[in-house]
Amino acid sequence: MTRASRVRLVGAAIVVAIAGCAGARLARVEPAPGPVVTAPPPPAAPVIEGIAKSVHAAMGVPKDGDDTDDVLLDRDAFVLSYNPKLEDPNWVSWRLSAADIGDVERQDDFRIDQDLPGGLYRVTPKDYAKSGFDRGHLCPSKDRSTSPEVNSLTFVMTNMQPQRPELNRHRWKEMEEFTRDLAIGRQKQLYVIAGGIFDANPKTIGHGVAVPKAAYKIIVVLEHGQGAKDVTAATEVIAAIMPNSKSVTSKPWTDYRVSIDEVEAATGYDFLGRVPEDVQRVIEAKRP
Repeated sequence: MTRASRVRLVGAAIVVAIAGCAGARLARVEPAPGPVVTAPPPPAAPVIEGIAKSVHAAMGVPKDGDDTDDVLLDRDAFVLSYNPKLEDPNWVSWRLSAADIGDVERQDDFRIDQDLPGGLYRVTPKDYAKSGFDRGHLCPSKDRSTSPEVNSLTFVMTNMQPQRPELNRHRWKEMEEFTRDLAIGRQKQLYVIAGGIFDANPKTIGHGVAVPKAAYKIIVVLEHGQGAKDVTAATEVIAAIMPNSKSVTSKPWTDYRVSIDEVEAATGYDFLGRVPEDVQRVIEAKRP
């Protein structure tokens, strides 16, 4: 059983960074969401440092030019940046190996994230009710399936984004399964980052949960025990951008592969910050 998840909060600080989940039944009465504020609380440098030390951020904590919309949370099973303006995660980052994948059934206990600071709206499963969108996992349930407790961590709403069923249950799920095949079949250690790409004025559901126009994922494929310093120009990297639309099933997920540079251009985030810059330039420009 993992230790209790710790809140990792950043307000106005620079942020130093797939088993799809179909819209499942609502099985419990959710606590009332907290009030809404217009900006996160002030920065806390130790929080940035703590997240940066997590194994799930070994490639570096993603950062962009806007430091007012990042609330960092360490969920033990993954780390994430929550955007209180969009009421969505900016990104979720996690390490994956065969040791993380077991036979535990999905807990399906979708719930608000109690670790979000007071004053921020806490998305509830009911925000997705009758919206036509699934509660789409970023860090997948199956990627954390060695115990009920660990699996349950993936069902906090800060790990969800609204996804069309065609995306969540098909192409996104297929990429999740491919990632686990790398971990189990090839015995690789993976570093994964996933998130959404949003229009300037996105469609919203529920209280104001923004609907991404696309979902992205970045995978760095390494051997066990390796980290950022072991990444070379020959390291295998995989990235994809998939439209959050009904038409996504018109072609296989592999047709949505792109370079990391393209993900950075679409999101405004700089990824793999701990990888040496000369290596970054090579691997981030790689086309599939």
